[in-house]
Amino acid sequence: MRLIRDPAILALMGMQITVWAGLFYSFPALVLEWQAEFGWRSPEIMGAFTLAIAIYALGAPLYGRLIDRGAAPLSLPLGTVIGAGLLLGLTGIETLWAFYLIWAAMGVIMGLSLYEATFAIVTRAKGPAVRQAITAITLVGGFASTLAYPLSHWLTEIGGWRLALYVFAALNLVLAAPLATFAATRLERDARADQPKETEDVAAPPARLLRRSEYWLAAIGFAASALTLGIFVSHLLPIMAAQGVPDDLAILAAALIGPSQVIGRIAMMAAGPHIPAIRIAQLAMGTVALGAVMMAAAGWVAGVVLLFGFLQGAGHGVVGIMRPVVAREVFGQRDFGAISGAVATPYLLLFALAPFLGAALFGLAGYGPVLILCVLAPLAGAVLLNRLPRN
Repeated sequence: MRLIRDPAILALMGMQITVWAGLFYSFPALVLEWQAEFGWRSPEIMGAFTLAIAIYALGAPLYGRLIDRGAAPLSLPLGTVIGAGLLLGLTGIETLWAFYLIWAAMGVIMGLSLYEATFAIVTRAKGPAVRQAITAITLVGGFASTLAYPLSHWLTEIGGWRLALYVFAALNLVLAAPLATFAATRLERDARADQPKETEDVAAPPARLLRRSEYWLAAIGFAASALTLGIFVSHLLPIMAAQGVPDDLAILAAALIGPSQVIGRIAMMAAGPHIPAIRIAQLAMGTVALGAVMMAAAGWVAGVVLLFGFLQGAGHGVVGIMRPVVAREVFGQRDFGAISGAVATPYLLLFALAPFLGAALFGLAGYGPVLILCVLAPLAGAVLLNRLPRN
């Protein structure tokens, strides 16, 4: 793939695996450590993650608009630097309110650093080649969970969970920040050079987007799949423990999700232009649902959890790419950052609600109803996407 040789895309690959591992996956990777040390109940601690993702979601259109206006060279590296500071701040917490305060701030920083911001600047610079560019970035970014879970586990055994946060903070400062600066500066330069071509696209202004049925079909369709992802990301280790999966097998299944995302994305690349983006998204949502079925079956055969890890990773790896790709195909490229943020907001809000909802359902009736919801939600999303117009 030609784009994998593009220095800016290569830089974003390295940046994204680092920021996702530190600013996002550090929470689910260390949640059991925090519960054990501070004695906080599951709904209490998961509420902090919900708050972070909700703030990220509500700010997504604003962050996208900033990138539309050329702010990426400042916003992307700033997010990595402040994020490192917040990770360091977590090492000194003693109270639940301080924990919530730091994760609320982390929600703002996620909007400056994670995929939404990256996809916006890449779409702004690459135009019709955006699917290939996003795929290239997420091929490596998909390994973030593979890095975060084993690295956190190993560092925690050596020096406790605070050592893990020190390492994640250092990686963001030393690696992610310089890569973000280089990539964003170069892509913004390319975007400005191609500005006349970009304005040829016709898109619905973001203010009018909410009146279009296509917006609600796309936004709610992808949001439904986010519910399953959010539950499994935040409750992955507790769910596997409740299913009776041994610890070593649980860590292996969690680590398998990252490589499986890459496998799913490679399969999507092989499909190329032969399968419409909407159809690929629907197939990926079906894969996510099947993965949830495998997690339910792990209560009887623990080894099936490895199949869960493969299906869940492959499915969500493709869904993550298809959301901005489908948004561009349906709504055009002009003002894409703001439009993509608007499409992402319900997705991220439902993702934010998922940890708390999963904890509440578990408290009421165990993980059985949680797993049923994880099966049905992505199937409902696939049905909604089926009503979108196809190019």
